[in-house]
Amino acid sequence: MSSERKVLLERAYPEVLAFCRGLGLVFEVVDLCWGIRNVYSGDHESWEIFLQEIQTCKRISAGPAFVLLLGNRYGHRALPRVIPEKQFEVLMSKLYKKPEGIKQLSQWFLKDNNAVPPTYVLQPITAHFPHYKTQLLQFLRLAAANAEAAGDITAEQKQCFHTSGERHVIVCLLMFQGDSEVREGPKRLAKYMDLTADGLLDAEAQGLLANLKSRLYVSSQKILNLHCVELGKGSVDPKRKEHAEYLDSICEQFVTQMKARIMNRGTSDWMFEEAGQHLAMSAKLCKGLHGRDSLLGKLCLAMWESTNVRHAPLIIHGAAGMGKTALLCKLAQEMRSVLDAGSVVAIRLLSAHHPQRPDIDHVLHSICLQICLACGLSLPSPLTAGAHLELLRFFRNILAQVSQHGNSLLLILDSLDQLSDQHHAQRLHWLPTDLPPNVHLVVSMDTNSEVFANMRLKLASSGNFFEVEHLSHDEGKQVMESNMQAWQRMLTPEQSDAVLRCFDSTGCPLHLKLILSAARRWASFTLIADIHLGTNTQEMMSQLLQMLEEKHGKELVGGALGYLVLAREGLLEAELRDVMSLDNDVISEVYRYSLPPTPSLIRLPPLLWAQLKLDLEDHLEERWVGGVATIAFNNRRLVEVVSSRYLTSQRRRRSLSILAEYFLGQWSGKLKPATLPGLSLLVCDRKVPPQPLWFAPDVANVRKLQELPYHLLHAGLWEELRQEVIGEMTEESRVCGVTSVIHDLDQCSQYMDCTETRLVRDTLVLIKPICFSDMPLFYTELLARLCSLASTFPSVIGRLCSQCEEWLLTCPEPILVPKCSFLQQPGGALQHTLSGLHGGVLCADVSVPAELLAAGTDDGVVAVWSLADQQLIHTLLGHTGAVLCVKVIDNSFHCLSLAADGSLRRWSFINGQQLLCIHKAVPVDSAPSAIHIHMCERRQVLYVYTRTQVNLLQTSWFCLCSGYHFVLMANMKYNFTQYFQFYSDESRLRFPFTTGALLDCLCGSNFPVTSLVFYKGLVVSASTKTASIQLWNLNYDPRHKPIAHAPSGCAHVAITKDADRVFFVREPNQTEVISWNNLTGSLLDHLSVSAPVSCLELSQQKRLLLCGLTSGTVLIYPLLLPQETLCLPPPESLSRVLCLVVSSQERHLAVAYEDSACLFEITTRDSFPTVEGPLQRFSLSLLHAPLSSMALLSDCRLLYGTDCGEVRLHDFTSGGDSRLEPHGSRVTCVTASNWGTHALVGSEDAVQRLWALNPLALDHTMEYKGFYFEGILSAAFSDSDQFLFTGSQDRTVKVWDVSSGNLLYVQLVYSPVARMVTYRNGFVALTQEGFVIKEVFRCPEYISPDYNPLRNVKAQYRVTSREKNRDGQGPSTSDLQDFNPAQLNLNLMSMLRAKPSPACLIL
Repeated sequence: MSSERKVLLERAYPEVLAFCRGLGLVFEVVDLCWGIRNVYSGDHESWEIFLQEIQTCKRISAGPAFVLLLGNRYGHRALPRVIPEKQFEVLMSKLYKKPEGIKQLSQWFLKDNNAVPPTYVLQPITAHFPHYKTQLLQFLRLAAANAEAAGDITAEQKQCFHTSGERHVIVCLLMFQGDSEVREGPKRLAKYMDLTADGLLDAEAQGLLANLKSRLYVSSQKILNLHCVELGKGSVDPKRKEHAEYLDSICEQFVTQMKARIMNRGTSDWMFEEAGQHLAMSAKLCKGLHGRDSLLGKLCLAMWESTNVRHAPLIIHGAAGMGKTALLCKLAQEMRSVLDAGSVVAIRLLSAHHPQRPDIDHVLHSICLQICLACGLSLPSPLTAGAHLELLRFFRNILAQVSQHGNSLLLILDSLDQLSDQHHAQRLHWLPTDLPPNVHLVVSMDTNSEVFANMRLKLASSGNFFEVEHLSHDEGKQVMESNMQAWQRMLTPEQSDAVLRCFDSTGCPLHLKLILSAARRWASFTLIADIHLGTNTQEMMSQLLQMLEEKHGKELVGGALGYLVLAREGLLEAELRDVMSLDNDVISEVYRYSLPPTPSLIRLPPLLWAQLKLDLEDHLEERWVGGVATIAFNNRRLVEVVSSRYLTSQRRRRSLSILAEYFLGQWSGKLKPATLPGLSLLVCDRKVPPQPLWFAPDVANVRKLQELPYHLLHAGLWEELRQEVIGEMTEESRVCGVTSVIHDLDQCSQYMDCTETRLVRDTLVLIKPICFSDMPLFYTELLARLCSLASTFPSVIGRLCSQCEEWLLTCPEPILVPKCSFLQQPGGALQHTLSGLHGGVLCADVSVPAELLAAGTDDGVVAVWSLADQQLIHTLLGHTGAVLCVKVIDNSFHCLSLAADGSLRRWSFINGQQLLCIHKAVPVDSAPSAIHIHMCERRQVLYVYTRTQVNLLQTSWFCLCSGYHFVLMANMKYNFTQYFQFYSDESRLRFPFTTGALLDCLCGSNFPVTSLVFYKGLVVSASTKTASIQLWNLNYDPRHKPIAHAPSGCAHVAITKDADRVFFVREPNQTEVISWNNLTGSLLDHLSVSAPVSCLELSQQKRLLLCGLTSGTVLIYPLLLPQETLCLPPPESLSRVLCLVVSSQERHLAVAYEDSACLFEITTRDSFPTVEGPLQRFSLSLLHAPLSSMALLSDCRLLYGTDCGEVRLHDFTSGGDSRLEPHGSRVTCVTASNWGTHALVGSEDAVQRLWALNPLALDHTMEYKGFYFEGILSAAFSDSDQFLFTGSQDRTVKVWDVSSGNLLYVQLVYSPVARMVTYRNGFVALTQEGFVIKEVFRCPEYISPDYNPLRNVKAQYRVTSREKNRDGQGPSTSDLQDFNPAQLNLNLMSMLRAKPSPACLIL
């Protein structure tokens, strides 16, 4: 039925593939008959392979697993490869009248006594003796018929010699039955029906076929599809109308019924899959463990003794191949039967992730999920899962919670040396060394690994280390007998001796495993001379590969195994077949002696891979990755041998290129050239599927995102990497997570000298982890950090910014779209910000050899960071006062800390333990600047200097002696050619010693710098005003230095509407107004004033800068002619100016003094702006609180608020005055809308009110309470007055709907917003740190009722609105939006929607 197979391959399979991909499924078709002219191999294993593949499909498929195409031909009836001993002897006894039959059966069936029970095995028959097969089958059928007649065998046993294996495949999900009426002669009849050797119709085969069809009709009538077609001219002709309709019908029915059955699939969860996978592997590995009873007893005893006390983890170590993994699996099995029913045993076999090393964050996240689900604890939030430090804290917390609840937990982590070095996991900073009661941690590692050396340093006690040693001869014999019994096999005495002699040379369990894997295939008649065993593990693996090459071909073996090694997360079998079909070397070997069935279509015949997989079954494993089954090696040593044997530099690069081309979809639907032996160049289709980035709007091509970056990078296809991967980084981050993207970019930086790649990577590091699981927030942050670099780097960063903006503009939720960079950018001197503290940093010191930083805080904590990976590794607690000084001593593995409580403490960097404490080493409540520590290494004396005394401490005994002196000490520890001076304005100035010229100014701290430390070309800075520490790289590329922003902490600020200029007044000197060019990051002008400035205001259209002074004078600077200064003289009382405000149309100016408020008119004379007035004035009583903020309406009404929360509306025209509902605290913001319809009044409390002005009425009262909310600072309306933007002390910008008062969006900008002005349908703002924000707001017409603007913010809000018409229901209050940890970034299940579903395989 080649025509039917071909039309399904070309038309039906691609349609079902696209359908499955749209559902997140993987669709595989395994047609073992395709591409093979004769499927019957000489070793008679073909039908066993067929049946094995069927069982595999049924086991792992989430949908239909088998399709049967049945025509008028029953098919080949193969000889049984194995016949049980008793049955064979019965058959031989029935052939006493056929001596030729007895002779041939005795010649081709040999007894194998190694099978339990013994069997007779059919020997390989080469192609030179095809007639033997027919004769043997006739003899066997004759003997079986006689045996059944005599009652020696059953009818079912007799049927084994007649059927084609159809009894194994009756259970099918879909069947096509093709009945055909043939009008042909005898020569072509064989294509459609079974014939005997003399060309007659095979009546026996037709009878078997009729019986099969009748049984299928009865049992599977609902899924049966009947077709009848008249054949002619030797085949189905698609050009004939009736034949084309027949083929169309087959395709239509196949696609329709497949889709219907696939839709009924089930779903699964990745964590349960992973835990189940490790559990299944554990159960499999511990079956063959023998000879470790003594070590298991020691481990169980150690855990029992430490159950009720705090204790350290247990360490299992040994050389590679000693059986550490099997030992831990056996330990888990034994402990499950010993521990209480409610106990939890979690095991992770980290070596199972080779060739790619597992990430510590993924391992810890998976473990935390399993423990939480098993113990009923709260699951880790997306924020926790996305942040390494948060995940470590959560991991330690759940261990403590399990212990507190009285539960028992056994956590087993195998092969820690196989962890990836991400977050420097092999340094074991993440591994707890002090476990609570009832919690046990057992880990294993290679004795010769770096991890073991680090563990030795981490744990001082040798009693927690257990070595797995070599197996003895008797233990090896026991393992051999146990495995053979499990396989229902045995060995002859000579074979057993050969196995044990070879094993004794190493005593290695892995060596023995490889020997037994080969020995299980030996028959009892296998000669000792034909047995060749390697003397060590590597030789055994080399012999295995040599055997595979001789049997299957070197190119096929090398290609298949090489691709498995190179794959990042293993390969699906369909992917492996596709990739090998693209490999011309493999294809040339496969079709060396025969041509492909269709020259225009060349692929690897699936049977060839199935045969190779059968011989590798002991060395491959099924690995479930994201719901699909991939295959990979189960032993990392074999990976190393395969790499060294096949993956030469040239072949590795070529194989990686083929993998990259496959995941790029380069040859999908295209013709690829191929050269076959004896033929000219062919251009043919390889039938590989397309590889789009998205299969459906919500279903990503996860396999492409996982594999493609790795293969492009290592194949050296860097331009494709830049365009295809880095350019699509936003999509990868959505599907695989930002951590995966950072890992890919880290690898890129190791191989590529690409500035854009480094900048993108640094940007991702700067983004807070909470943004990683909320895509609108992530894209906003990405755009707000990279926007200014888009024009400089258009190919990658420009493309990336365009993708972010495009996504934000089509976002189905309200969103603010950045139009400039206003968050910290990559590429400057600032490399890292170390966080994790709660108090300000008073002192710091560096251990250069250990690459550690110790810092003391004002809340008594000494924190220790690893400078290699910027991770907090120790939090040293003990001081009750501020830590005044820290000092690294003793070859950098210890440190001293001196605190305001008078104590001096010595700490170990290795385990974070306190080693010594001396009380009253210095006077209590000493000042930080008055304390110094100096260590004399040669004399082993420690000097503690204060303003009034010097304390000498002998370090060996720490004896204290005192002398009263005043010491001024300067100690330069490093021989630098440059020095730094720092100021309280958050800048660092860099000078050379030789000339003293200023080399650089490092800006961006945002807090006064109070201490500096040097470390390997880095400057470590700290401040008492913040809990973070910053690392600055002195060797950064100044070309990528971000444009400087205005200084932070200014007393008064103003900003132009187009964001090009910023005006500010610095503290404490407020007698100078500075003009700042925001586009170039430089000063423009200094405007001196006669008295301190009390307020600033800008007239945007008329370009006037207004400065109110404490003397009562108002200075007006035209921005186009700053030298032409206007002046409004002070009032007679000389009271200071409190506020300035310009009306929306900029016709009037209001000035508020301490005792009055005046109205002025802004006009123009001779094309020069002037201010006339005052036109009106009203007085303020002495009891009236000072004005704090005000807004001038276009009809000359003044809305103002005071320091005591009073709100009033004064009409300059009529003199009328109205009292509005007061606030409970100081009014900080009064803003009128652009069209004069509304005004916002906000204060330092949680209340802000939106007033309608015509007529005057309170529309909405908006209450917003956050964990850090301290009041509103600024506000602006959109151009249309539809939306309101507010900036608050909680460092957020909020968007409100004016008509309903509802909160639409909350954005964290990391600094309070001091000023806001309207910009189109958005705003321009200036933060207190000096950053300029320019954003536009986009709001879709429809907002989902499930949308929660507070999902990323710990806050709650409530809106109370008035009744706006008589038909209303009265005042309405919106629901209180409470913070819910589950809403922090969606729930767990919604996070997992992007993962692929289980596979759907079709045979």
